Amino acid sequence: MSRLSIYETRWIDLVFENRNQKYGAYQLRRDSVKTSLTALFMGLLFVASIGAITTIVSHFNRSVVPDITIPEWSETIQLTDVVLPEIEEPVLPEVKSQVSEATIVKDQLINPVIVKPQEANQNIATNIENKNATDVISDGTGTPGLNPTTTGNGTGTDIPKAVDYGNTVVNATVLDKMPEFPGGINKFYSYVGNNFEKPDIEATETFRVYVSFVIEKDGSMTDIKVIRDPGFGLGKEAIRVLKSLKTKWSPGMIASKPVRTAYNLPIAVQMQ
Repeated sequence: MSRLSIYETRWIDLVFENRNQKYGAYQLRRDSVKTSLTALFMGLLFVASIGAITTIVSHFNRSVVPDITIPEWSETIQLTDVVLPEIEEPVLPEVKSQVSEATIVKDQLINPVIVKPQEANQNIATNIENKNATDVISDGTGTPGLNPTTTGNGTGTDIPKAVDYGNTVVNATVLDKMPEFPGGINKFYSYVGNNFEKPDIEATETFRVYVSFVIEKDGSMTDIKVIRDPGFGLGKEAIRVLKSLKTKWSPGMIASKPVRTAYNLPIAVQMQ
């Protein structure tokens, strides 16, 4: 009895002795070994089927990878030093202002004709009597380099009239007199520095705001713009300070006439 195995049929018969063996429990225990082996083989067969199907599908769907052949390089590459030619800066010719001189044509005693004494005209006028009076008119308010003119019968070159710029904005390079701020440019910078409100930022460097404006004929500043803005609201603050300035400039002059002048100015802001 002690050597009886629970996996043998005799053990099952012993347990179900004098009992209803037609009950389902007896059938399950009697066929348990057969059922377990059948399930094991079916599981192995299922796993093997999946592996076989995967292998077959991958075999037929295998993409053909062409062989890449790298050609051998047999040529020798020689490196040549390239020397760039030096670029000579063009030399601008010096422009000299040309002043035309008045030319006076003398009509007296030109190409005299020699005749016999008895045929000569006794009423020849002297040089003083026959001289054409020529007055040179000079405009005391003219700009340097203008051509003089003459009056009378002589010929001369007229002085060109000054260009009327009207409301045209003129570059400072063509001015006879630059615009001036009352008290000098340092006075202007002093006003800007005293009224400029610095932003509250953590920086210790110097920022530069480049502004442009037009100095009108009456000395007021208009068309105030920021050409280069470093940020942090410095450009807007520069425009505000310049618009608040009520002091007028002395306007730029051409031929003693005020003109509208374009003006560019850098404003340095030292942050602390």
